[in-house]
Amino acid sequence: MKPVNYLILLFVPALVVAGYLLGGWWNFLVPLCCFVVYPLSNFFLSPSLKNNTERDSHYSSSAYKYVALSFVPILIALTAWSVYVAGGAVIITVSFIGLALSVGIVNGVLGFTLAHEFIHRFTKLERVAGYLLLLQNNYMHYGIEHVWGHHVYTCTPEDPHTARIGEPLYFYLFRAVKGTYKNAWKIDAKKSARTSYKFSFRRSSMLLFFFLQVALMLIVFYALGLASLLFFLLQNIVAIALLHIINYLQHYGLMRKENAAGGYEKLGAHHAWNTGRYNKSINLFELESHADHHMHPCRSFEKLSQYKDSPTHPAGYSFMILLSLVPPLWFRVMNKRILIRSHN
Repeated sequence: MKPVNYLILLFVPALVVAGYLLGGWWNFLVPLCCFVVYPLSNFFLSPSLKNNTERDSHYSSSAYKYVALSFVPILIALTAWSVYVAGGAVIITVSFIGLALSVGIVNGVLGFTLAHEFIHRFTKLERVAGYLLLLQNNYMHYGIEHVWGHHVYTCTPEDPHTARIGEPLYFYLFRAVKGTYKNAWKIDAKKSARTSYKFSFRRSSMLLFFFLQVALMLIVFYALGLASLLFFLLQNIVAIALLHIINYLQHYGLMRKENAAGGYEKLGAHHAWNTGRYNKSINLFELESHADHHMHPCRSFEKLSQYKDSPTHPAGYSFMILLSLVPPLWFRVMNKRILIRSHN
């Protein structure tokens, strides 16, 4: 896929602005397109696997990197603009809710996906970009827990992001949010303890993140008012929920076996779900190739592949997100797939 093709994803934040300008119920354009129109259209597609031979060899990794980075100022500007207009006295309740839901979806789907990409990179520019996206979602500690927690303990009981078979989404969300925060503090404390300094603001990323997030909320409150702060927090909740719902989909019911030494088997392609039917010309920076990401965390998004060894969802992320919101239906569809695979 050519680097420029990823720019088609900019139509999603553009829909947010269009919905606001049209007013009223038009503010729900983003959820309508993302969770109704798009998943329905995907059912006309055949499931297929992408491999990295499809990457256009004429383009360097830098081209993909800078296309991804170009989204960062756009997403930050969208959030800042929406927080500003949400504080206006003229905005009606339906517009307020629809706008918050739409911006939250954009930040949850695009913002967290790109932040996830950048926190795995080694250049200062990319890492700063990743943490700026996490800051506007009030979830900076995710960067610590994901890299040094989730990638170590994926598909084990120690990982709060791995959903157990039969675990309802709503129980999982509470456990995942709590576990992410708790694990991030533990990891940060261990890293600080390895230095010659005491656990302090100077050495603790968690204390720095807390200060930055509180400072940002205070700026919003004192500059724009309570309505803007409530809007900011509401879209944060939507974005964070979407992040963890996608995590719920990616490893649901897939656990690594314990070995004789008391550890766990090596993470393989069968420990993450392939995405089902989806339009390959519109993908989330190869988020669909999640197994390859775990097997090669430092591999940039354009080089990721899907593996036949991975179990496959019956549909794309949009439909599976909706399905997960109804636990009985989710269990009926997914649990039998896990049981069939475990007996093969």
